[in-house]
Amino acid sequence: MAIKTTPKTAPSKNSTPAAPTAKATSPYKPTQEEIAARAFEIYQRDGGNDHENWLRAERELMARGRR
Repeated sequence: MAIKTTPKTAPSKNSTPAAPTAKATSPYKPTQEEIAARAFEIYQRDGGNDHENWLRAERELMARGRR
């Protein structure tokens, strides 16, 4: 008795594609204008060093953007 074999075929083009995976969101990057405005607010309230205020403002804005 002969054994019937079926040829292997490629998946049908009508098959449902796999669900897309969630894309990683890129971190929020504040504009220089946003950073400058926030750094100035920090300066007005607390005084301090321009460079440190800039870095603090950038950190704060990036943290807010992640929420």
